[in-house]
Amino acid sequence: MKHYNILDISIYQIELFFAVANERNLSDVALKMNITQPALTKRIQSLEGVLGVTLFDRDKRPIELTEAGRYLAEQWRPLSKQFEISAGFARGMQEELSSRLMIGLLLSGKPLPVVQRAGKRLQQEHETVSFSWEYKPYGRWRSAIAEGEVDVMFVPRMEEPTFESDWAWTRVMEVAKLVCMLRSNPLSTREDIRYEDLRTQHFVVNSPKVMPIHYKFICQQMAKHGFEPTVARYSNDPNDLIGCLEHDDEVVVCDMYLRDSDSEHIKCFPLPDTFSGLDAVWLKNNANPHIHVYLDLLRDELEKTYPGSVCHDIP
Repeated sequence: MKHYNILDISIYQIELFFAVANERNLSDVALKMNITQPALTKRIQSLEGVLGVTLFDRDKRPIELTEAGRYLAEQWRPLSKQFEISAGFARGMQEELSSRLMIGLLLSGKPLPVVQRAGKRLQQEHETVSFSWEYKPYGRWRSAIAEGEVDVMFVPRMEEPTFESDWAWTRVMEVAKLVCMLRSNPLSTREDIRYEDLRTQHFVVNSPKVMPIHYKFICQQMAKHGFEPTVARYSNDPNDLIGCLEHDDEVVVCDMYLRDSDSEHIKCFPLPDTFSGLDAVWLKNNANPHIHVYLDLLRDELEKTYPGSVCHDIP
């Protein structure tokens, strides 16, 4: 029984086989396919050698398919057509993907204006690009990347340990974390806040069910300074964390670029030696040429909004 290696047969050989079967003249096929007749003959003979069958009766004029050749032509034509259709479809998919850029944002905070400004500049510089963005629930952002729902997802720096090996990522900015409180909180009269000042405070944090990484981060940071945070309440809505502040002894620790309130009743302080970052994450095999162009534009817009915060070449 003969064993076949598919690598020994090329699509080009199959195309030549069909051309000879249709034209029934080696000279005409060689001219049409821009190949010399000896080279054409060698290709057909090589295909016959791999298959172990004679495809053409060369003693007849014009040459004819053998019975085995007719059988293979009948079997291969639908496959060849399907290959052509699928290749065309794949090219269309690539063209569609390369002409769009979809940005994903977590359902927490408001980095939207700067994201939109960078997207508007991208479209101005590359008129054929369709730019769009959409919010993704915290529990869905990983699958949104993996399933290609978004080209780039923006997530907080504290998510870096969870990144998958087949993802590419870079940090686009790094700023101090904030502690926010009502202006009626006695701490709000201070010029600055130290971790020691937070021992007596009650923390409002995202629900561990909604955003477990936030609660874990709070616990880790306070443990570094020798105490365990007292939780006042959990917020089930990452978009309204600061809005959950109710009493004068409550605080929220959040990212500067994700703070969800500009209320005049809220006072915010940078936390000493505590930083947050914004990471851009995408699939390593995503060949969209506009990803890095957009990230450069975004960094430029972020620098205007948060001077000195932009990160380059991380990791």
